[in-house]
Amino acid sequence: MNWRKPATLLLTVAITAYLLHKVYAEASKVNLSASSLLSPYFLTAVLTGFVAYLLYTALWYVYVHHASGVSFRRTLLATLSGTYLGFSLNSAVGVLVKVRLLGTDYWYTMGVGLLAIATEFLAGLLLIAFIGKNPIALTIAGALLVAIIFDRVAYYFLYPLFWAIKKLQTLEKMYSGWHRARGELKTVLLAIAVGMLLAVANSTALYLTARTFGVGENYIKFLEAVLYSNFLGGLLGTPGGIGANELGVTLAIGDSPTAIVVAFLYKFITQYAYAIVGAVAFYRLVAGEVKAN
Repeated sequence: MNWRKPATLLLTVAITAYLLHKVYAEASKVNLSASSLLSPYFLTAVLTGFVAYLLYTALWYVYVHHASGVSFRRTLLATLSGTYLGFSLNSAVGVLVKVRLLGTDYWYTMGVGLLAIATEFLAGLLLIAFIGKNPIALTIAGALLVAIIFDRVAYYFLYPLFWAIKKLQTLEKMYSGWHRARGELKTVLLAIAVGMLLAVANSTALYLTARTFGVGENYIKFLEAVLYSNFLGGLLGTPGGIGANELGVTLAIGDSPTAIVVAFLYKFITQYAYAIVGAVAFYRLVAGEVKAN
């Protein structure tokens, strides 16, 4: 009997249960009851979180499909697998495995990953810039847009750094993957549109989760919270971004027991819950590839 699958799934469930217990213990003043989790606000947040996960998959799919023909189903299974390993180990491992499971050229798919991350941030910054009339967000968004569309500019900007650390070959490969994955301008514009829908879905899920507990009115703060959460979750490299994700949210909406609960529940319904499904997807993909070989 193959015991690894149930053991790994059990470990993922145990980690999730422990985190739920920890959040509940640290925020005991919050009314975290079954009635709250069954309220229209939270149930709609769960549904919106599901839509957000599909949009996140679609963002990768836009870039990876136009040249390699990878199906949406394959992209979704790879995304679930990456979420599982990112949750169990760390985000970097999750991305690397996701790249491998997509079955395309390594550097091409790494280019997709970098583009997807850049596009997600660009979309969020554009929404913050226009809705919140934030000039700093607009400036950063402009720099990202130049890097995506005029990628040779970004290449020359990074060249001195990679020359100094003697990694020019790595830069060449990364640029090659980025450039090939970017495709035509219409591909980039479609990806930005999907990225904006993703940012709206994530921030709406967070907003509805906050409204479950009667907090939060300024929608722009939830857009900023999603951006901070994604940035810190990727930067600090904790398993699944745990801790760093919640820190990013609380930096934007405030540090209080309620904010901690809101932050965790938001990440649970948009990311952590899919790690459990991802365990099944991962072993299904790996088992299928082993059988095929």
